[in-house]
Amino acid sequence: RVRHNCENDPIPCAREVCNPLERQCYVSGQSDSDFSETSTSQLMESINSAKEYIKKADDRGRRAIANLPQKKTNTKELDECHTCVELYRDAFRACASVLELDPLAFQVDWFKEFYRRNYNALMVKSVHDNVRQNVDNAREWLDALRIGSQKTNKSNTQHCGGWKLSRDDEQVDDSFLTPTSLQVKRNVSSDVGEELRKVNVTPCQELSEQDLVDSIIDNIFFDFSEKEIIRKDPLVRFLISNAPGQYNFTIVSAMGVITEGKRGLELESSFKRLKEERGVDTIRSDTASVRSVEFNASKIEEATYAASLINKPFGFLGYSQGAANSFTCESLMRSGTPMQQALLNSTKNGLICRQLLFSAANGSIHGPATNAKIHKLFIMCEDAFKYQQGYFSRAFISTVLDMLNQVMDSAAFHKLVGGTQCFLPEGCNAFWRESQHFAHVPTTVMRGVLEDHTTPESLEMITNLLSKQSGSALHDSQVHVYDAVGHPVYIKNRNSCILEACDMGGAIHRTHHWSPLANEVEFVRTKKDVDQATFACAKDRHVFPWVDVNARFGIIHYVEEEHSNKQLPSFE
Repeated sequence: RVRHNCENDPIPCAREVCNPLERQCYVSGQSDSDFSETSTSQLMESINSAKEYIKKADDRGRRAIANLPQKKTNTKELDECHTCVELYRDAFRACASVLELDPLAFQVDWFKEFYRRNYNALMVKSVHDNVRQNVDNAREWLDALRIGSQKTNKSNTQHCGGWKLSRDDEQVDDSFLTPTSLQVKRNVSSDVGEELRKVNVTPCQELSEQDLVDSIIDNIFFDFSEKEIIRKDPLVRFLISNAPGQYNFTIVSAMGVITEGKRGLELESSFKRLKEERGVDTIRSDTASVRSVEFNASKIEEATYAASLINKPFGFLGYSQGAANSFTCESLMRSGTPMQQALLNSTKNGLICRQLLFSAANGSIHGPATNAKIHKLFIMCEDAFKYQQGYFSRAFISTVLDMLNQVMDSAAFHKLVGGTQCFLPEGCNAFWRESQHFAHVPTTVMRGVLEDHTTPESLEMITNLLSKQSGSALHDSQVHVYDAVGHPVYIKNRNSCILEACDMGGAIHRTHHWSPLANEVEFVRTKKDVDQATFACAKDRHVFPWVDVNARFGIIHYVEEEHSNKQLPSFE
């Protein structure tokens, strides 16, 4: 493997904050002309211009949305809102111009804040559009969320670290344990309508545009302080769309620890709609269930070669363990052969962005907790077998021991053990310690926290188990919110600083770990899950906001802009 940098080498950073006397702090491979007075002056002018456009649009936008609650008309029908939208579009173009001059400019605080605001705004817009069009039963899902929020017992509300977590200790009806029938699913809309009338909640399709936006913010975001920031943001209120057209982009997806690989159906409907609307192809990596990150990374690498044949830049979409697998693939190719490095760093068909859904790249408490239980189980079994040793013949004991040895020596057992290493601290530390990743690739994340009305019945036991084992309920049943980020948490080195600078973040959602799944979990769906529309969520929010925000800032180009793309430098 090729080691591009030592630990004490300067960390790549944006030229805006780079010391001009330390050119290596930007990127190696840059010519002196890139740091010339003319080039730097042009960059600073673009940065100042972008900041002015953002400030001007925000000032005008805040004045425009001040009267929106009193106006039941859509923002598209108001001239003042049209003017604000055009100002924001100017700000988008100005930020894209900054990125053309400095591909690392997104790491600076002001740019990262504006980027994240747009990501959250596009998240709200994606859900809004799904509800209006009733995509994937989004109306029933949102109404069920609103009913669940109304029914939450406020006296049981707990505050954990400033984040609001609802608790409901109601007993579960045994009838909820029965499997879902087709008849139940056909009547879900009428059942939700009856519940809405009981709790005096207006159906979401009858809400005005801004009332629907408020309802979406209240019911899909978890952190109260984030809700208030998003609610007051003009970017959210104006529901700004990107310009129509096809994107010059391909998705390479890597799914969770249990997956059917390229035959999987995760987010299938969203990928299909993205292909129809934006011409974005999705290539599923043929990863396997409970296999090592190295094995799955090799399968993702095969998918990247397939993506390169389309001659479009690509982005990694990693779900759960797929996040660790995609990070591993990037690191192995980054430190691999010249051909692997050239493919990954090519502007024609290389890596340009990442999306992590409920990332398990920092492991899970389930790993060390299960490991401790297995050790205790071995001790208990040894004590039990020791007592029984005198009651069985030597031949029987030898047979049992031989069977156990054969099982533990089998290839299947070793694959299983290798596949669980990424959940343990030792496995995560070994992976992050040697990793090498690009500094010019922004990472967006989607994290979730479970509540009583958003917990699938099949996840109730594992949810309570994780809360008990970790001492914190701020998780999605598999990973905690402070672990599901786009950079290493428990190891600090040069590469972790690079990934932390690339981590653009994302608001915390009120959802569960299986949110991207639909047909895959049909066999565990119960009547309670149908009544709460637990799995019938707006699936597009897992994909569309990520793609659209990168297109908005020029990281993803339109197809007609392909001829004008410039070769980016090699980032070390």
